Amino acid sequence: MRRWVLIVALLTGLWAGLNVVQAAEELVVYSGRKEIVVKPVVEAFQKKTGVAVKLKIGPTSGLANALIQEKGRPRADVFLATEAGVMEILAKNGVLDAYVSPESKDLLPGTRDREGLWTGISSRARVIIYNKNLVPDKDVPRSVFQLTDPKWKGKIAIAGTQERTTLSWVSSLIAVKGAQFTKNYLTQLYANGLKILPDNADVWQGVGRGEFAIGLTNSPNYFLARKAHYPVGVVYPDQNDGEVGTLLNLNAIALVKGAQHLEAAKRFIDFVLSPSAQRILIDRGYEIPLKPDIIDPVPLTGFRRTPVTEEQLAELAEPTLKLLAQIGPEW
Repeated sequence: MRRWVLIVALLTGLWAGLNVVQAAEELVVYSGRKEIVVKPVVEAFQKKTGVAVKLKIGPTSGLANALIQEKGRPRADVFLATEAGVMEILAKNGVLDAYVSPESKDLLPGTRDREGLWTGISSRARVIIYNKNLVPDKDVPRSVFQLTDPKWKGKIAIAGTQERTTLSWVSSLIAVKGAQFTKNYLTQLYANGLKILPDNADVWQGVGRGEFAIGLTNSPNYFLARKAHYPVGVVYPDQNDGEVGTLLNLNAIALVKGAQHLEAAKRFIDFVLSPSAQRILIDRGYEIPLKPDIIDPVPLTGFRRTPVTEEQLAELAEPTLKLLAQIGPEW
């Protein structure tokens, strides 16, 4: 009997030791941003610090749900999200820990949580892209609300709400125009043959190939389409006085509460906000920076923003999903 007790004790100690070694070796980052954007930043961090990083890529909403499920025993150390509204939801669920990076001191106002629970790292505008071979200059839409015109029937694509930025866009319309107006507008858009696709990549590629005339998507996708030599143009919509403006989605980063690799996690957050990592996001990811001293491909001051806060987007997420479910199951 003593022998078995001794064996169990040894195995328990060995397993605990392995866990300690594993915990010491590998920073775990959950990322709603796609690998093509995040991996170069992770590789640069590893090269600079020697800290190994395990990168888990997935939809922002799915990873956020996983973080809530894992709250009692966190697996991730850092979370990167495609928009900050989901960070507000996680903060209310007690998933995030406060950390104010010294690299965040020059961020534009309103781009980080007041309590330090998340920090904006870059941004993307919600734009209209169009195929220049299919849309004459005189017909280029300047407002999202023009897309209910019958001449665009069956010619418009958008990603479903598995792309969190689509959910934020609809929530922003509800915040500014009200739920009933937004429901009526989306019902008309849906009746006009709006094609709901799995991914934003499907949208810009479909527009680029001429499968659709118009796409509702994020600003980096315009640059990706241009890089692929597609004949695309871009519009920052609803810029006239009294119009809703263009939504700016913040990509955000946060420290997971109970992170096993606390110091490495803080170093990673510092690095992502540093000029060298910001340059990677701008040059390779076509992001819009949140620091005024960094040159960006599309000036932040070049368009009027939709007047909505991250707190509003978080509060409206569930009502928005319910509203969309009433319009069509594809959302």
